[in-house]
Amino acid sequence: MLYYAIAGGLLGLIGFCVLPPRIKVLIAFVVMTSCFDVTPRIIAGIDVWDIGALLLLIAWGQLALFHRKTPGSRVSYVVVLQLLVGWMGLCLLWSVLIYDYPALNSVKASRQMILGVLSFFVFRKLFVLDDGAYEFLMKALYLATFGLLPVCLTQFALHQPILFGLYRAYDDVTRSLPVFLPVVLLFVWMILSKVLTATRISVHELVYVGMAIAITVLTFTRGIYLVVLFVFGVMLVTLAIKKSPESIRLNFVVAPMMLILFLVGGAGLYFGGYAEKVIERFTSAVELVVGEKAATKTKNEDTYTGRLGIAKERFRLVLAHNPVVGYGFIHEDDVPRSLRTKLKYGSVIYTPEYVERYKAGYPYVLAFHSADIGWADIMINTGCVGLALWGLLFAALIKNFYATARRTSTAYYHARLAHFLQILVGLLLMVESNTFVSLVQIPALMLAGYWYCAKGQGALHSAHTATAPMDVIPASG
Repeated sequence: MLYYAIAGGLLGLIGFCVLPPRIKVLIAFVVMTSCFDVTPRIIAGIDVWDIGALLLLIAWGQLALFHRKTPGSRVSYVVVLQLLVGWMGLCLLWSVLIYDYPALNSVKASRQMILGVLSFFVFRKLFVLDDGAYEFLMKALYLATFGLLPVCLTQFALHQPILFGLYRAYDDVTRSLPVFLPVVLLFVWMILSKVLTATRISVHELVYVGMAIAITVLTFTRGIYLVVLFVFGVMLVTLAIKKSPESIRLNFVVAPMMLILFLVGGAGLYFGGYAEKVIERFTSAVELVVGEKAATKTKNEDTYTGRLGIAKERFRLVLAHNPVVGYGFIHEDDVPRSLRTKLKYGSVIYTPEYVERYKAGYPYVLAFHSADIGWADIMINTGCVGLALWGLLFAALIKNFYATARRTSTAYYHARLAHFLQILVGLLLMVESNTFVSLVQIPALMLAGYWYCAKGQGALHSAHTATAPMDVIPASG
């Protein structure tokens, strides 16, 4: 049986190698993103992210054989990203050579951050070499998520998990958080920006937004509620202050259409029996922001107090240990007992080995790393310099967008704005997740798409494609 599996794997790898680069990169991205929850994250003891990363490296190797001048290579945020990659490489070397961590463990601890950031350059290379690759990727991702959104909604109707993503009981509701939600929100920003500027859209796009809003609401996550509403406000302000081409302007006449969308979504929540809980979570989020006591009291307060506690505790530890490099890429297995005993905040380790120990009566053990607040992990892995470079990257990107938005090609503006807004979503969610620590290929694709839309197809490819309109979302009919 093992020989058949090996033979099948080799045949599959050979078949993958002969595919066009755009399909290679698409497959690699989807596999790295937990196959969009269609398969378990771990298969036969192997993280599917590692399989996807290997496929992406193969695609990158093929793309590297071709050379074409890349315009915009010296744009500020790309330069900062290159510096960030170099600094993370130095931190990895420091971890192995100076801190003397086991090399394999340090590679495991660093792989999603380093390879995730490097995937930006893979996507960028593909967009430069392959005319139409960006549009192909966006259409494929739109169709894939369009097909998966009804499955997510069906899970709630049946009260039974169908996909392999996060689906678990939380308080008195069931929380679902699909891994492909950032990709879904990207298309939501594209469609809503068209609606707000009275640009023609298709019926299926309205259906997509309706399903996406429902899935977002059913995450029952205050941070997501606040960030999505805030970024929607950023989009309104951006269009209102005319940070767009002359022919694209905010149109308040379409406001009733937006109201209808929200009313339909609200009615669905009401008849589904989720409205009360959603209102409770949203009210709790607002109360946390304005500093009042949360409606659900201790449980909600502890969630954010704990995250702030993790950040402050890890920052103090890094400043005392090595503020420049931090602890480097230290694997959880290499955290010394003396350090772990100092931890007062964090997530409990739930590996199979530790679960067996807990069953035997051993006390719970806190992890040094945490998925609850990404900034703490960035500080641990790359120190103050790494944290400063991330901050500089986001500052350069924001400055670049608002300085050049009016010069964006009309055909690419909605997509560029959507990529920018989704990067902003990832940035803001770093206070309650690890967007730029784990599954970093997702924000890397957002940044590569932003770069591509800023340059425009005509600047990257031959003259005959310079005026071709961009069609990211499939047209109906």
